[in-house]
Amino acid sequence: MGEVTTSYEYAVHSDFLIHWTGKDIDGALHPTWDDESHSSKTDQTVTGLYLRRLRDILTYGLWMTHEDERKIRVGSREITIPATPQCSFTELKLSESRRHAKRYGRLGIGVKRPFLFQRSGRPVAYFGFAEQRHYDKFLEACEADLRDKRLLNFFKPMNSRLGTLNYDLYGESEWRLLFFDELLRTKSIIDPRDASNKMANAYFNSLRSDQQQKLKYLLPLDGWFAMIIYPSGTVKNEAQWRTEHGIREEIMRIKSKLDDHGNRVEGGSWPIEVELDACRHF
Repeated sequence: MGEVTTSYEYAVHSDFLIHWTGKDIDGALHPTWDDESHSSKTDQTVTGLYLRRLRDILTYGLWMTHEDERKIRVGSREITIPATPQCSFTELKLSESRRHAKRYGRLGIGVKRPFLFQRSGRPVAYFGFAEQRHYDKFLEACEADLRDKRLLNFFKPMNSRLGTLNYDLYGESEWRLLFFDELLRTKSIIDPRDASNKMANAYFNSLRSDQQQKLKYLLPLDGWFAMIIYPSGTVKNEAQWRTEHGIREEIMRIKSKLDDHGNRVEGGSWPIEVELDACRHF
């Protein structure tokens, strides 16, 4: 028999999709962290907040958040893309992590692609150049023909603004999950406002009012959960060695579910764990 070639040998894209969070933490307490170009550091307060954020994600899930409606030009008309709860991920080389962390926060939660496929997620369709000006026939046709205008949330410009064509948004290689009713029916997402979801509802009620307005649905992790990028070595060490944070127990809970398809495929493997500074070398 000839040599068997596996599918990953043909892969040209990363198998990891990363959700970034923590911009609110850094913005309030350490907005200049990236000025310290040689390392990403966290003091005691920031470390504690990131540890809590990680534990909450492992326990309850990622946030699907409210995003405001968007108005863009399509041909000679201005159209409205309706607000739809969503959760975003980047498909990137780890060496690009710091650039994304600066924009969205320093904690990265990585999943394998099937996590999104099973929830009707997909890569966004980029158009050039910015929302204020573009020449995209595909976007125009979809806007005209789609009954469900929420699907236009899968479109995104390549540039955040007109001017220099740096393709800053295109460089994110973004994937998105949007809200669909069937995700709620199959419990692929959880409504934290529903009192019958006791744990999620208790968590929701513990949040500040501004956080409650932003959070729409929770997206529990499953066996396709595959990576943690820690904001600093300090956060990583605390998470790995201090049992009182409950992080190891939550990872074990996720990875020990035998009826989970992702765990069966991945063999229940533990997620890769790396701090942001180490990502420079990949």
